[in-house]
Amino acid sequence: MRARSGRRPGDSGTREQILESALHLFAERGYARTTIRAIAEDAQVDPALVHHFFDNKEGVFDAAVNSPLSVASIFDQLPPSMVGDGTSEASWLARTYLEFWESEETRYGMTAIYRAGLADSATSETLRARVEESTKKWAATSGYKDRPDAETRATLASSHLIGLALMRYVLKVHPLAEMDFEEFLAWVVPSLEMRLSTDLEPRRTQTKD
Repeated sequence: MRARSGRRPGDSGTREQILESALHLFAERGYARTTIRAIAEDAQVDPALVHHFFDNKEGVFDAAVNSPLSVASIFDQLPPSMVGDGTSEASWLARTYLEFWESEETRYGMTAIYRAGLADSATSETLRARVEESTKKWAATSGYKDRPDAETRATLASSHLIGLALMRYVLKVHPLAEMDFEEFLAWVVPSLEMRLSTDLEPRRTQTKD
């Protein structure tokens, strides 16, 4: 358990402290092995407060996925300066998304969210719904929002970023994990631009009878 400044009353910061403790434990132990009592002990609060703020463990996870601690929040809306400029959009998205993972202060939260979301059917539904919601909002404000395939393009692009983040920061796959951040971005941005490019059209693969 990490050091705390003492048991805290039910003030406005207690909810955030409980959420932070839960995410650290989800990342360290996994969702299934983390209990409400363990979360309360780590946050140095009474277990009743965890139930008060979140009802149950599923409620804690739901709050985490929908909080600023989740990198999905950056997909909710692009800066106005990015709209209509596909190249800048790809660069901004790649840097903003991956910097969230690059920072040790926020990486633990994403590791926890994806570990839990990929390991449990109940939490995976929560994560799936959040990713879909964010991707739809992104598509609706993107530079290609007027295209009929806007949501498909946004989903392909977000899938690309999520996969790269898991490979580099969670699985630590070589050589991605060893790359300098700027070198990593230099590879990622062009591939993301390709997925967002209006010149890219689907091509059906013909199979032999």
